[in-house]
Amino acid sequence: MSKRVTIAVPESLFERLQPVKNHLNISAICQEALDMAVTYEEIKLQSMSDDEFVERLRTEKQVLLNKVQQEGYELGVRSASKLSYRDFNHFSRVQPLAASFDEDVLEYLWDYLDQRGYPATARTHDADFAHLLEVSPQSRILFCQGWIDGVLSVWEMIKDQVEAE
Repeated sequence: MSKRVTIAVPESLFERLQPVKNHLNISAICQEALDMAVTYEEIKLQSMSDDEFVERLRTEKQVLLNKVQQEGYELGVRSASKLSYRDFNHFSRVQPLAASFDEDVLEYLWDYLDQRGYPATARTHDADFAHLLEVSPQSRILFCQGWIDGVLSVWEMIKDQVEAE
């Protein structure tokens, strides 16, 4: 059942309305505008007071960042076969510095892998993921930290065999 609402409009709008009012469904126009305004306000109120929404987004962000680090780790494992004994020793020494990487570290990693002949096509498999690395400094850092962890996990598995005389 419909309810009546009276609206007030400025006199200038009322005068402009007079010649065209027979061509307009004023009630439908007002209903649509009011519905849009109410919906907008409801969304604003819900998003401002909805702690669950914020927490859900934080959780989604953390899941995504964990995936980024895992992707870096897996690339580190895959690319370790291109590294030298000297490289493994170097990364063992610099791993503690990984916590202070800056957002430019990914460019250094790509250059490094280029020098080692590791194909660019084998670095990232998902276009959305590659885009994330481009737009998120935190993602680039976590990816590279994961890469070092992956490389060193391979090194830890073979180190004793390599060092045995």
